Amino acid sequence: MNGGELLVETLRSRDVDTVFFVAGGTYITVMEALSRRQDEIRAVATRLESSAMFAAEAYAAIKRKPACVFVSRAPGASNATIGVHNAMQSSRPVVLFVANIPRPMRQREAFQEIDYALMYQPVAKRVFDVNSFDELPFVVARALDLAVSGRPGPVVVSVSKDVLDGKTGELPVPARPATVRMAPEPAALREAAALIDRAERPLLLAGELVATEGEHQALAGFAEKTGVGVLAAYRQQDILDNTHPAWLGQLTLNRTPHVERAIAESDLIISIGSRLDSVTTGDYSILQPQHRFIMAYPEANEFAQWQPDVALGSHSGPVLRALTEACAAASAARRQWRDAAHAAEVEFASPGDFQTHGAVNMARVMAIYDKRVPKNAISVSDAGTFGRWLHRFYVHTQPDTSLGPVSGAMGYGVPGGIGAAVAAPGRPVFVWVGDGGFLMTGQEAAAAVQEGLPIKIIVCDNNCWGSILVSQQSRFPGWQFGTALKSPDFAALGAAYGMASFVVEASEQFEEALAGAMTHDGPALIHLKLDARDVSPYSGPAAG
Repeated sequence: MNGGELLVETLRSRDVDTVFFVAGGTYITVMEALSRRQDEIRAVATRLESSAMFAAEAYAAIKRKPACVFVSRAPGASNATIGVHNAMQSSRPVVLFVANIPRPMRQREAFQEIDYALMYQPVAKRVFDVNSFDELPFVVARALDLAVSGRPGPVVVSVSKDVLDGKTGELPVPARPATVRMAPEPAALREAAALIDRAERPLLLAGELVATEGEHQALAGFAEKTGVGVLAAYRQQDILDNTHPAWLGQLTLNRTPHVERAIAESDLIISIGSRLDSVTTGDYSILQPQHRFIMAYPEANEFAQWQPDVALGSHSGPVLRALTEACAAASAARRQWRDAAHAAEVEFASPGDFQTHGAVNMARVMAIYDKRVPKNAISVSDAGTFGRWLHRFYVHTQPDTSLGPVSGAMGYGVPGGIGAAVAAPGRPVFVWVGDGGFLMTGQEAAAAVQEGLPIKIIVCDNNCWGSILVSQQSRFPGWQFGTALKSPDFAALGAAYGMASFVVEASEQFEEALAGAMTHDGPALIHLKLDARDVSPYSGPAAG
């Protein structure tokens, strides 16, 4: 048995059934072993290493299990870094394997040499360097366990080429550990329940770990009994049925008046499973003088910067179920306040007669999308202001139906759609991506075609860097520099990749194009030609 075979056997024994990779000469033995395990481990080849990471992160989000990526040496590892950073900010369990140069060549600036510990330390939970056969299976097992423990996140494993290529005897595969779920300390739980019972207008901030742990029902149950209003952390719009009376909206880059009003009127904020990032908290300003604050999180290091009145060291599910049991039922006054806040969100999310400059009105496009797409469909949104249309007007009613880069990394869309489609075969997957984002990783459409993944890509083409243009216009009205783009014919490009392609130049054409893409048995692309003045429903002329 060689080192590559040992690595793959360890992955198989840990129920890893999918890996994403860009072929590399440093880990030929791994690829050879994977080729003989295709009935047990699916290997999905992307064209760029960052795409492999994005696809793996999306896969991990849907499957709630570690995803694995293989890249080769410094160039591949460097390309993968943006995806490692996104997995960290998204709290997704991804293990990145980097095939390193042989041990005798280390510390001499050999061809494609780099220090991976220094490179990845700021953006990964841990970086391992494997330099012997004996440690290989144990490090692989530990990396998989670490990726899902506490706050999930990426782990990097560097393995020397001579270890992968060398021969070894049979080595034991580490036993699979028991699942660890932290529960709240009883005294702190009683204190939290008392604060909740005394509150008149409590808000619950539902974070990424509620979704990662699959505790959507526990969240809904707590909200139903206690009458709290629920605000979703950034990019967690599917964490609660958006038609549920507790749903008050998502905390995004564009903080809306009705959400600001709910925060200002509330007297208690309960954060469950959120690392309280800068977007979710409005640049760390969410807490106001009138607020009491309860925070539940499985890693105590997050408590120090927030100093909650009650800190609950716990995973999301145990604390939600315990609080549901411990808290009193909601008063009529509390429910009345929450219902009014929910009504404001429903009104805000209704496209109505929203006006735009261009012939393609994205509010009407979203109304059609919301009506025609199955509610179990997965909507993958790349970074960019075009995505605000989706986040405002599409109504999520089921969990695991929304994906996007918490880090704001462009290029996530198409590879994220690939990862989602691999994770959830049989479920429709739609990718919303801007012209800029598609030109970063849109070549992964070739991978979708090759893998037979029927993703539907919707390119929102406004011929500009929308987010930067909004900032330019805000800072210097009437001024624009470096943000106007010349787009290719995306429909022709999609056809060149082997996809069914459609062009939409007016709102009324979208329904037919969407129907055509959905009925096509394979990947498809819809090219929406947008007016740059309609960059988002929150800013510029399109906002009215």
